[in-house]
Amino acid sequence: MKTSKHIMMLTTMTALATTGLLTATPVPADDPIGLAVEAYFNGAFDGLKAVAEKQPTPDTFREAIKPLVESTDGFFGGTLIDTDFKIRQVYFKRNALARGYDLKKVKQLTVFWNEMRENPTPQLSEPARGNIMQPRLVAMRYPVIKDGKLAAVVSMMVRTEAFLEATGLDKVKGYRITCRGVKAEEEGKLADPVQSVALKLPANEWLIEYSR
Repeated sequence: MKTSKHIMMLTTMTALATTGLLTATPVPADDPIGLAVEAYFNGAFDGLKAVAEKQPTPDTFREAIKPLVESTDGFFGGTLIDTDFKIRQVYFKRNALARGYDLKKVKQLTVFWNEMRENPTPQLSEPARGNIMQPRLVAMRYPVIKDGKLAAVVSMMVRTEAFLEATGLDKVKGYRITCRGVKAEEEGKLADPVQSVALKLPANEWLIEYSR
């Protein structure tokens, strides 16, 4: 099975507060899905960057993230997390019971929190598979930097279906998302020609393969 692969580097320079996300190589003009994936994540991280630059506190977080909420289809939830990786504020009041929850208890997040502590940069988590109680979700995090140090983390979760619809992946014959070398999500069947986009961040890598 032949694969046409485009690698997109989602990285930041030293000054996180003033530098946006960068792409290493241009997406081929004849790959609308690759272009849509690039635009989706750059837009999402630009939005989180704008929230982080406001230096939100538990009292100001909801107002700070509101523009991003209103511009993001499928927005499921937003959180302000402290440097001990406990949730200090949530966007939706219905999630108020989550305040104070220690995210270090979530084993799957250990590698991400260790990376955020040692190298505070934007993160894209493994897609959550979902269950009866919770939908499939894509989680993104962005560090709040103050005086050169990690002061907090802003995070948002988006319904996976909204991401798929926004990028056209919901209409392909098949797709597979691999995170940190492990298959995280798959629908349909891949068949030649297979195209792919690799999203590279310091904490992890997503490989999205798809057959149109």
